[in-house]
Amino acid sequence: MYALKLELKLNNSERTRMARHAGYARFCYNLARTLYLGVMDVKVSRTRKIALIKKTFTNFIKKQPEYQWTNTLSSRVYQNAFIAFNSALERFFNGVSGFPNFKRKKSGDSFTVDSSNGPVFLRAGNRIKIPTMGTFRLKEAIRYNCCSQTFTISRTADNGMSVFQ
Repeated sequence: MYALKLELKLNNSERTRMARHAGYARFCYNLARTLYLGVMDVKVSRTRKIALIKKTFTNFIKKQPEYQWTNTLSSRVYQNAFIAFNSALERFFNGVSGFPNFKRKKSGDSFTVDSSNGPVFLRAGNRIKIPTMGTFRLKEAIRYNCCSQTFTISRTADNGMSVFQ
């Protein structure tokens, strides 16, 4: 397994859309942390608590009028935010790290999307198709054909957005 780091060549509307998705991932991660603190004393497994938090978000919170904006963004983003929170909790309970902190806007925007239909074939060239997001131009071409299922998009030092596969 290896990763490619590619820089996207985005126009203003694409940059705004990426920033909205990064904010959505941060919002979901922080919401999961807040709700987890509320149900910490409940006597069920950690995995079951995360599943209940995710179900609460999907069936109740997303349907509230003040959160209608969440319906315009990719659902894969919030699902991966809950997965990231669960893995942070796993690291905490294994003694590897401390309890997960709130994600802040300052610390770099990033989010992960994955293909629920299996791996995505990427052709050599200067365009990349990210599942549920669309097709984007690259600053530097992909030299060879490859396959990926997970894409992490991050903003690095206001130079633009990068894709890690």
